Amino acid sequence: MYRRTTRELPFASLSPELSQAISAHADSRQIVLSQPRVWVTHSENPPATGFFGKLFGSRANSADPDTEHDTVLVLHPTHVLVATSGAKRGTSVLSVPLMQASVTRGNSIAARLGGPMASDDGLTISGFPGEHGRPGTYFVGLGPEAASADCARAVEAAIVAVKNGP
Repeated sequence: MYRRTTRELPFASLSPELSQAISAHADSRQIVLSQPRVWVTHSENPPATGFFGKLFGSRANSADPDTEHDTVLVLHPTHVLVATSGAKRGTSVLSVPLMQASVTRGNSIAARLGGPMASDDGLTISGFPGEHGRPGTYFVGLGPEAASADCARAVEAAIVAVKNGP
């Protein structure tokens, strides 16, 4: 549904809005962000291509209020933080300790349901606080660039390393 591009960059290169939101979230959880690895995915929600979508000026993902948004994945030695920012949705940040996180390539929920997003490239990160005693999940869409594969490998390796110990 989205056109995505992913790149790795220094934390200091993030927009002030994103860096402030991530820093405030990290500070509130006593997570010290000293030179973490950071990937940014820019997602564009293109116009719908179907007849009715064109007729009504809909977007490919009509549930998304933004025509574009950014998702930031911050890999810290003990946590993974995910931030999303768009003009209408605002900015939100989540984090999960690597020790309680798990990761699946692709959109695991859509894959189980056989939905249209099952083949989307990205990561489903589980272990966030959820509801009714179940862990929450978050899908981080990634673009086709080499940075996307680096991001996926780095997150998977960090989770395995923390869970398997030194």
